[in-house]
Amino acid sequence: MAVMDFENQAGFSGQWNLGGGMADVLVTTLLETDRIVVLERKNIGDVMGEIVRQGGDFFRNEGRVEKGRLKNAKYLVRGVVTDFTVTGDASGWFGVPRARLFGRGSTARVAVNIKVSDVESGEIVTSIKTEGSASSGGLGGEVNYKKVSFGGDAFFRTPLGKATDTAMRRAVKLILKNLPIQYWQPRVAEGGLDLVVINGGKNVRVREGDIFRVREEAREIKDPVTGNVIEKAPGRVVGRIKVRDVKSASAHATILEGEARRGQVLEAVE
Repeated sequence: MAVMDFENQAGFSGQWNLGGGMADVLVTTLLETDRIVVLERKNIGDVMGEIVRQGGDFFRNEGRVEKGRLKNAKYLVRGVVTDFTVTGDASGWFGVPRARLFGRGSTARVAVNIKVSDVESGEIVTSIKTEGSASSGGLGGEVNYKKVSFGGDAFFRTPLGKATDTAMRRAVKLILKNLPIQYWQPRVAEGGLDLVVINGGKNVRVREGDIFRVREEAREIKDPVTGNVIEKAPGRVVGRIKVRDVKSASAHATILEGEARRGQVLEAVE
């Protein structure tokens, strides 16, 4: 998943880069779930520049990053900030300070719209709206936002920071709920006469003694009018393998019959 800078439609024009800051908060919140792989796109130029730099004559060969290994994004996330306000702000940064009743503090509200698109098809997978709000809880909790950096520890202790955190956590929860489930696709990672390596192990509950059919790649059947894939015809069975050793993220198998080549599809035998 790659996250782009948010668009600022909230009317906020302070010293913060609201679009970039919101994207960074979303990335951090996504990573905290340990369920999403987030790819660098905001500063991808720096990454690519380092790869090119390492290939120059001034750098040693040992430890060089191999070219062509950057990952492709499956999903692209775009966001819009629709509300980023503080009512009753005494600092005047969110407008002229307003008189208030004794004991009442300021209230912050943050609202965002987020769209997740499938990069391959361009289809919008999910579109969500979420918001968060928080109060300073009285005159003793006033904040001078002019002296606070967006996204820092001090920011998240303010009503505006708490509202931002709430909105983003709700957004991530909805994103994870609405994303299509990606099931494990068993494949031959490496094939040979003596050893076949499977692209999954204990992480996908492969067990010693499991038997898989080896099939050629499935053939996509497309609608002649729309071009949409409407069905997949299973590939021809070309072999059968048996798991003999299971590792954390891979498994080793032996060929019982036929062949097994890298990339071929595996089908568990019940």
